Amino acid sequence: MLHELFRKKTRLVVGLMSGTSADGIDACLVKIDNAKKKLRVKTLGCKTYRFPQKLQQKIIQISDPSYQDLDEVLRLNMVLGEYFARAVFSVAKAFGDDISAIDLIGSHGQTVRHLPECKKRFGKKVRATLQIGEPSVIASKTGIVTVGDFRQGDIARGGEGAPLTPYIHHLLFGDKRISRMVINIGGIANVTVLPRQAKLDEVFAFDTGPGNMIVDNLAKKLFNRNFDKNGKIASSGKVNSNLLSRLKKNKYFNKRPPKSCGRENFGEEFVGNILIQSKKSKVKPEDIITTASELSVWSIFHAYEKFVKPKVKLNQVLLSGGGVHNRYFLKRLKLLFDPIKAMSVRELGVDPDFLEAISFAILANQTIEGKPVSFKKTTGAKKPGILGKICLP
Repeated sequence: MLHELFRKKTRLVVGLMSGTSADGIDACLVKIDNAKKKLRVKTLGCKTYRFPQKLQQKIIQISDPSYQDLDEVLRLNMVLGEYFARAVFSVAKAFGDDISAIDLIGSHGQTVRHLPECKKRFGKKVRATLQIGEPSVIASKTGIVTVGDFRQGDIARGGEGAPLTPYIHHLLFGDKRISRMVINIGGIANVTVLPRQAKLDEVFAFDTGPGNMIVDNLAKKLFNRNFDKNGKIASSGKVNSNLLSRLKKNKYFNKRPPKSCGRENFGEEFVGNILIQSKKSKVKPEDIITTASELSVWSIFHAYEKFVKPKVKLNQVLLSGGGVHNRYFLKRLKLLFDPIKAMSVRELGVDPDFLEAISFAILANQTIEGKPVSFKKTTGAKKPGILGKICLP
């Protein structure tokens, strides 16, 4: 099975991704041609498969740093494996391919812990991360070789395990004539800087801080909504400058890259502090959403000014992730980056909602090809890394 897979120059691959919002699985069917020096990638179709509400709530619950029930985490690991497998069958059926035609699956899984800071345990300094949605279950249920658990390999090489998409950004958006920065706005926002004519080891990337995470949490608590659709609430309120000033003092924003973050930084505790401060200052609910939205926008631009602008003169900013649908985010980012053009990756032919799922299809392909996809300037890894664990049916 593996021998035949290794020999293939063209592969049909499904990429699977579930982000920090935990609302469902993004699944993409991708055709990858390895015959030429540069990969050729064609997206055949993408769909999102929503989690039941109670499952989403459970994922968010176990992702909280205070959660300690290991038994429940282990069981949910297997449950999510079943859901990811079902998404593979569904995307194959939706876009006209028999499941037997698919050569490979690349699954990110569902992050429930991300601990990028080095801490000493039993004489060893270690980082850690955990993604659930067992890839062995996906392989067994589908009968297809599955690559998963990508982040562990990077951490083993001294990296932070994130971000992992810069390799794909370089492949899809690297340019000989202009310098670009890709901003992915998911639960957490991250940037990939692509200087013109850059080689892979010249690309640098890092998490800037919160994307949708804080706003989603506050929208649920204050308005009983899963998110601020189109940034409508944020657009109706005003920024509270005192609250924003206090939020900007978080140490993460001035930490030097490479760096990564998650709910451990901007989850329930951070949101709880926002609500406490807002109550004391009598900040209106809509103004809390506006201020939290402004924090996300500010943290992205602050990261650019502090860590990117001194090194690279940008010609374009490319936007991807769910945050591209937030009109408040878009309006503010375009204003802040002007005269640098800020636009969606859709203008370059890539669906911004599915870039990460497409990425994990490509990353799985590169695992089979034996090609490194993480580097010192993107994750802090001591040496380039071939990532992912190969699970057989």
